[in-house]
Amino acid sequence: MNIWLLSFESIYTAKVGGLAEVPPRLGEALKKLGHNVYVLTPSHGFAEKRGRDHLEELLSIEIDKVRHGIYLYDKPPVPHIIFSGGILDHLEIYSPKHIMDKIRVWSILVRILLEKKSETGIQWPDIIHGNDWHSVPVIIAAKTVLEKPSENKRFIYQIHLLSRATLGIDQVSTGIGLDPHIPIRGIYGWKTIREYYELSNSYADRLGALISDKTVTVSREYVKELVKRLGWDLERYFDYIPNATTWKLPEIIKSVTRIHSSLKSDINVFNPVHRRSLRTYTELKALGTMPQREPVIADHEFRVFLERISLEPLMPDGKTKPFEAEGPLAIMTGRLARQKGIHVLLKSIEDVIFNIPTVRILLLLLPVWGERKLAEELVEAASLYRENLRVIFGKAESLYYLAHMSSDVMVIPSLYEPFGLVALEGMITGNMVVASKTGGLAETVKDIHLYGLNGTGLHVEPGDPIDLASKLSDALLFMETGYREPWGKEWYSLVEKINDRTLRNLLYSNPEAPWIIRKSSHNRALEYTWEKSARKALMIYTG
Repeated sequence: MNIWLLSFESIYTAKVGGLAEVPPRLGEALKKLGHNVYVLTPSHGFAEKRGRDHLEELLSIEIDKVRHGIYLYDKPPVPHIIFSGGILDHLEIYSPKHIMDKIRVWSILVRILLEKKSETGIQWPDIIHGNDWHSVPVIIAAKTVLEKPSENKRFIYQIHLLSRATLGIDQVSTGIGLDPHIPIRGIYGWKTIREYYELSNSYADRLGALISDKTVTVSREYVKELVKRLGWDLERYFDYIPNATTWKLPEIIKSVTRIHSSLKSDINVFNPVHRRSLRTYTELKALGTMPQREPVIADHEFRVFLERISLEPLMPDGKTKPFEAEGPLAIMTGRLARQKGIHVLLKSIEDVIFNIPTVRILLLLLPVWGERKLAEELVEAASLYRENLRVIFGKAESLYYLAHMSSDVMVIPSLYEPFGLVALEGMITGNMVVASKTGGLAETVKDIHLYGLNGTGLHVEPGDPIDLASKLSDALLFMETGYREPWGKEWYSLVEKINDRTLRNLLYSNPEAPWIIRKSSHNRALEYTWEKSARKALMIYTG
């Protein structure tokens, strides 16, 4: 089977968020199952940076009097077809000023690639699998070439995160060189582009679902949310393909000990002595000794913003001072976005500190366009709670895996979360997870109240800082007992501070409960693999 995966970003070319991970990982797994797979993505400057010698030119086309190139990049595990030239080489992937022009040119180039397939040696796809709303005009362009009553091509549309994006009729027809009266096939049979556009009320995600054979997302719970938002007429056309993690604990340990040569190579994150030692090292040393090149911040304006900061513990180069003393550690990772519930966590911190004065909270966040105000709030909070809170903006290779191996609790206070890959990353490294009960997090994180020692964390109400403070405090106290002598004075003191009766009872019945939960978390993450996801995708492709 020939499969084309459309993605606006990729870990092998240009990456901002989680979307960059999924199509290449799924593609690699599909390839291992014997299928011919390509990821199709705009260059976003990658072709220029990488150099033409590393790419095979398939076509050269002039659009808007600007030369554009279509290239094959076969170095990644799954080959990429990269679209370059003009606006497609603008470095900022999601710049509001340029994104629609990028989508327009990408759509035109995909259509031309299909029309000139005999010149490229690339086989026509049996499946076109578009990812998120940026791919909707591309799907329409592809349908006008591929879709004929005699052909059995299937189009899949995947929503990783529901957007509010709208499209004009010109952006899905005349703007990409198509007559709006061209018929295409969708869930209501053969209708014109304009007719399907009018049925969509201009919403990109609904349009993508209307014109595709199947619409998928990343979790069963998020299917319910999408049907409510996009329309009940789409219900029977929905399914889901879970995400997975590529993290493997032995590889993570190897990476950490390579960077931090003073750490032993035989680290066991399920050993209390080792884990406590890692936590102390992270909080008191590693935070203050980041390499000169870190953190890496792609956004120039955000770098300028950080250079103007003079509020300790954050320093102008984006680095931070270490904590002055060791304590229970909670980490949060992901994009700098309100959707992630960062502002909810900030509202809860004061109560968490009141409950656990020695708490340490570390946020490792990737800056994104348009969240400057939230960044300012974080800087102020780090200064206000300087004994308890540290924030790193940007990529910090020396800290990322290490923080996961050192921490006690992964906190994910998202307002909504289709899947929540960070939960798997937290669990694979032996963390208890405190996560909002929403979307995929409601499935991947098994609440200890329901599953006992087979659980992996606690669910909280999305957007509720009081519930978050209570659950996070209890989780940290629960995990901290694992470092104390069972039935000793310190152990009793910690247990009695826990408000949650279920957690207290678990400890009284088995003081090893924190380490059993760490193992349960690890094992739960291992259940999600890209091979399983690829097999589910194949069922949908052929269904």
